[in-house]
Amino acid sequence: MLNGQTYYHGAIRKTIVAFGRLFADIKIARQGSDGEVAQTISVPLAYAPKEKWLVRIDSDPNLDNHTYTTLPRLSFEITGYQYDAARKVNKMNKVVCNEESAGDNPIRKSAFAPVPYNININLYVLTKTQEDAMQIVEQILPVFNPDYTLSINAVPELNIVQDIPVILNSVTAEDTYDGMFEQRRFVTHTLSFTIKTNIFGPVTDQGVILRSMANVSIPGQKYTAQGTTPAGPVTENWEAQF
Repeated sequence: MLNGQTYYHGAIRKTIVAFGRLFADIKIARQGSDGEVAQTISVPLAYAPKEKWLVRIDSDPNLDNHTYTTLPRLSFEITGYQYDAARKVNKMNKVVCNEESAGDNPIRKSAFAPVPYNININLYVLTKTQEDAMQIVEQILPVFNPDYTLSINAVPELNIVQDIPVILNSVTAEDTYDGMFEQRRFVTHTLSFTIKTNIFGPVTDQGVILRSMANVSIPGQKYTAQGTTPAGPVTENWEAQF
C-alpha cells in the first residue's frame, strides 16, 4: 500500500447503497376502465448498466424465457469520480474521536482530514410506455430541489456520521418508437446525479499522556522556595541532586 497500511472504511459502498435505497420503494399505478386503480406495481431496482437490460430485451422481446428482466425497471451505475478542489481543507488537520478506556491506558483514535470527491451516477428508468415513465420520474423530481442530503456512518471507529448532498444535474429522455415492427418499444429516461462525499484515510491509535517529568534544574545550584501555611510563612532551601 502507498502508506504501508491496509484499511477499508466502506465509505463509497455505503454511499452507493444509501443512494439506491432512495429509489427502492417506487411504485406505479395502473387504472382500469372505470378510472379506479386496478393494479399497483413495484418497480425493481438493480445496480447494472443500461445497455445490459437493453440487450436482454432486444434478444427476447416477448420475454418468453422466464427471467427477471421485465419492464418497468430502474438501474443505476457509477460513471466516474472527480476530485472536488472547492471543498479541500488543510490536509494536516485531524479528526479525533473521544477517548476510549483501555484499562489504565486511555486511547485516542484519529485520522487526517478526508479527501473530497464527487461521484457521478446515472439512474436509468426503462419502461414500455410514456405513462409509466412519467409516473416514475414525477415521483423522483420533487425530492431533489436540486439536491437531497443523505446521512451515512462513514467511519464507525471515529463515530463520524457524514451528511452527503445528492445533486440532480439533468434528465434526458429517449423513446425508440421507430424501427421494425418486430422490435420491442421501450422508453428510457436517464437521470444524472453528483454525490459529494469524503474519503477518509487510515485510523491511527495514540495513547494519552497522563504524566510528564521535566528536569529544569542546574546541578549544584541551590534553590529557595517560600510559601505561607496556617502556622505562618515557610522557607525551604535545597540543593539540586538531579
